[in-house]
Amino acid sequence: MLLVFCQKITPRLDYAFKHVFETALGLTFSYTTTLDTFIAHAGPKMSYGKTPLGNEFFIEATDLLFEQGIQEVDIKMNQWKGHPFFFEVGDKSKLPFDLFAASFYLITRYEEYLPHVKDAFGRYLAEQSLAHEKKFLQTPLVDHWIAAFYEELKASFPELTVPKERKEKFLPLVEVVSPFKYSNKSFFSNLYQWCKSVFQLNLWEMVEHPLVLLGLRNDPWNTFEEFTSLFYKMPFSLRFFFLFSKESYLDRGISTMNASFQSLIKGVADYFEVSLLASYPSLTVIKQLRNERNGLNALIHRSVNNIRFAWGVTTVDETYRSLLAEEVTADFSLGYSMVFGYRASTAVPFLYYDLANEMSTPLMVYPVVASENAFSEFTPVDVIRQLQQFEENLSLASAVHCFAISNKVLENSKENEALRSVFISYLQAHDKKR
Repeated sequence: MLLVFCQKITPRLDYAFKHVFETALGLTFSYTTTLDTFIAHAGPKMSYGKTPLGNEFFIEATDLLFEQGIQEVDIKMNQWKGHPFFFEVGDKSKLPFDLFAASFYLITRYEEYLPHVKDAFGRYLAEQSLAHEKKFLQTPLVDHWIAAFYEELKASFPELTVPKERKEKFLPLVEVVSPFKYSNKSFFSNLYQWCKSVFQLNLWEMVEHPLVLLGLRNDPWNTFEEFTSLFYKMPFSLRFFFLFSKESYLDRGISTMNASFQSLIKGVADYFEVSLLASYPSLTVIKQLRNERNGLNALIHRSVNNIRFAWGVTTVDETYRSLLAEEVTADFSLGYSMVFGYRASTAVPFLYYDLANEMSTPLMVYPVVASENAFSEFTPVDVIRQLQQFEENLSLASAVHCFAISNKVLENSKENEALRSVFISYLQAHDKKR
């Protein structure tokens, strides 16, 4: 066990240290504010403060973890072991920067609490982030810092060992806005969709649409049997997130009263974990989120504790307030809808820290590095190449490779042939049992 000496233990400090040591590294540690206890400790130990006590393993502290409230922070970047860093400290510190404060700043999404411009859907823009500005958006920078810090600790205390592997590292998500392209929709929806195909001169959809409605062809988005046959026995677990809400202007799903839709969800739940893809209104209306969750709970006869928002996280303080109110335990939304990268600069699932109330919460946040909306900017081969690079660049055993696709990725059409092929190959490549 590692003993840490601090003159003062604040909620921020406690959160940052627990994340670095327990969540990220899997190390046990304890604090002491008593100098005699620290001196008498015979095992691994370090101090965190403004000045070292002696010749111990010392990390110099900046002010962030001892402050309250939210204010503008002066960020100046430098380089250490090939990685950018900020919150630089003096040369008596084992690290040239305050790892704990810098990690806290990025993981809590401190900058999202500061004044900023939102997009048309009220979301925080990737272009405003420090990670985008300093060009580390596609790097789990916090994890690289922690891995390098562990090497320094290990050099001083060889007896410190961390777990070798996380049980689940590969976490593909399947979000289902609409399980059907044509079937199980209203007459007017079908008429509008077919007329749109005519206007766009999409000859294949003009033919395919009536064939599906006449039962002469399978609906191209109803790919769930194929998901089951291809991936049910894989060593990783697909997680399906279904939109289960009444239709709104931005959420064009299937009626929750549709018997075929209900049967499909229950069928998927027999093989995979089924969770809620929360609608756009549920981002701000807690009652809407509660109704959607309760409806899915009742349908599959189990408690739905994992949430993914169909339109992403607006800002963490706004979005996660409703999840905490509803006692949701895990969120799979934290990422950018149209951009590849790590919104919190980490691939390690972490407990959400509520900066507005200065407290750690029980909500576990799973960082999502990519969503299908961002795929359109790249060729299918380039999408897979980027996902592979993200996966290979994970530096901690506690990190996960979490990305989101949709049921449409397996659509068996000429236009989708390349994307379908590369994703099947990519997912099947993770069958370590074969």
